[in-house]
Amino acid sequence: MSKKTIGGHDGKDSVLNVNLPNDFGQDLEVTGQLIGEEMYFDDNTGMLTMEKLYRDEEGKLAYGIISAIGHARERRAYRVEEREDSCIVTNGSLSLEFSYDELFELLAVAMESEKESAGSQVNEQVRRRLAANE
Repeated sequence: MSKKTIGGHDGKDSVLNVNLPNDFGQDLEVTGQLIGEEMYFDDNTGMLTMEKLYRDEEGKLAYGIISAIGHARERRAYRVEEREDSCIVTNGSLSLEFSYDELFELLAVAMESEKESAGSQVNEQVRRRLAANE
């Protein structure tokens, strides 16, 4: 994720010109403010994840996430347009509109899926390490 400061609001928050890389669609160009970021390492899987959330000048959200295990990495970027009863999510090649109820249901399913697949991710990482040592 590259960025360049181009100004500020009331001398407090910088407006950034940011490129969010995306391996699954077009990179996402954003001019806005960084409103949240997180970086964490999962000791169980060996995965490092970095997330950044921006609000652009039109009020739309832009979200970038980079996950890496060893030399393998995956970069994703999304634009989220909030509406009164729904939101539109775009990843650079596909746009989907969700009601907020559908979005929360999808999030719950994804979280449950992560719990179930965590064991298989660990097994895959161990298999890769063993294969590399042969």
